[in-house]
Amino acid sequence: MTDILVLWDVDGTLVDAAGVGREAMGRAFIRVFGQEPTSWPGMGGRTDRAILLDLLRLNGVAYREDELETYRAAAEEAFLELLDDLAARGRALPGALDALTALRDRPVVQSLLTGNIRRIAEAKMHTFGLVEHLDLDIGAYGWSHPVRAYLVDTARTRAAERHGRTYPGRSTVLVGDTPLDVEAALAAGASVVGVATGRYSHEELVDAGAHVVLTDLTSTDEVVEAIQEVARSAEPGPHKGSTARPSCAS
Repeated sequence: MTDILVLWDVDGTLVDAAGVGREAMGRAFIRVFGQEPTSWPGMGGRTDRAILLDLLRLNGVAYREDELETYRAAAEEAFLELLDDLAARGRALPGALDALTALRDRPVVQSLLTGNIRRIAEAKMHTFGLVEHLDLDIGAYGWSHPVRAYLVDTARTRAAERHGRTYPGRSTVLVGDTPLDVEAALAAGASVVGVATGRYSHEELVDAGAHVVLTDLTSTDEVVEAIQEVARSAEPGPHKGSTARPSCAS
């Protein structure tokens, strides 16, 4: 019986893609809309669908609805063209593989909740050897909705269908590196472990309401403990600073 559903963010949490994703988005934008984007929206923690809609708005591009799907396919194609660059420039973040491996032997099912288009997320996981312990079919991906919080119930529904049980409330745990990861979890009544491995600090993730904040994933025991701690907590909401704590990892 898998008692906990763990949903991992990708960029800044499990991997550093070294800007390859943005480069692929730019290539796809040129191919579909015929111009290079000169203004970019913030990207951290946002879904690829939301980023594209803002790219279009900021660059004054009129579009047809059918062109959105054309763009998705073009973005996938462009990303796959850049896999050698991804492998050369990017990396799995320290401790990511060990954390995924350790949770395999726990009453946990693991997948992704990411702003990435699915094929792009899968390519990152395969490139950096992280796919083995993840059930990618029950994940939620960033093309299905502009708002990240809506993805939580998508993953819960898919996990319930696969495993014959539900993952209500705090038994669903999001792990991510941005305030938007935290916001998505809290909006869905889920647990959230923040990791200060991206551009946001420990303090910013605490202030956003993360139930626990770790410095990084390098202490496998601490990652496992944090996930189990927040999943079993009966408290209905976050207490800023009271359950969040810095990692002891160096």
